[in-house]
Amino acid sequence: MHDSWLKAATAGAGSLAIVTWGDWDCRTILESECRFKGIEKPSYFDRWINLRVPFQAALGGGGRVTLQEAVRAAGLDWEGRLHCGLDDARNTARLLVELMLRGVKMTITGSLAPPPPIQQKQQSPQLRTSPCGGSSPLAPLLIQQQQQPPQPHMIIPCGGSPGTCFCYCRVPTRGGVVSMPGPMQGKCFFGCGNWTPAMGPVCPYFVWAN
Repeated sequence: MHDSWLKAATAGAGSLAIVTWGDWDCRTILESECRFKGIEKPSYFDRWINLRVPFQAALGGGGRVTLQEAVRAAGLDWEGRLHCGLDDARNTARLLVELMLRGVKMTITGSLAPPPPIQQKQQSPQLRTSPCGGSSPLAPLLIQQQQQPPQPHMIIPCGGSPGTCFCYCRVPTRGGVVSMPGPMQGKCFFGCGNWTPAMGPVCPYFVWAN
């Protein structure tokens, strides 16, 4: 039903983007909920706009600004109940419209796309001394040398140290515990080591701990 409505609503409009407040919805909880319930997740949920990013670029504020605080900072009144999914979605949409009316540009801020392939590095040709005292390449063939990947991932029990576990940024991962109510609450996980409260993760690396 949702897909049918979406196709009708966006007919002829070109591409579309999911808009959220934060990266948690599309990056983590929606993925795990669909897997848990055996539901096929539509591919358009793999790219989204974290409205917190353009909001902070336009109006400032720290990484812990809540949706309700952002709505009020934009000069709007909060409508409905706090943390009600439908009311949160409506207020997010109202904030989106307000920012766009102010000329704020919207671009994709998060994605579950796989990381780019490792680029191959070419080795410089060695030189040899010629009989006349000059130098020339040993051979025209260049040996391509692939960069060494990080060490294999080690899934570590909750509370352990992720010292040898690397994300796609090639830095040690950052551990966390699911705090939101649901079937995954209390489970430990490792994610992007460059995660910050303001910008969220840099790469899409995510793995559950044992």
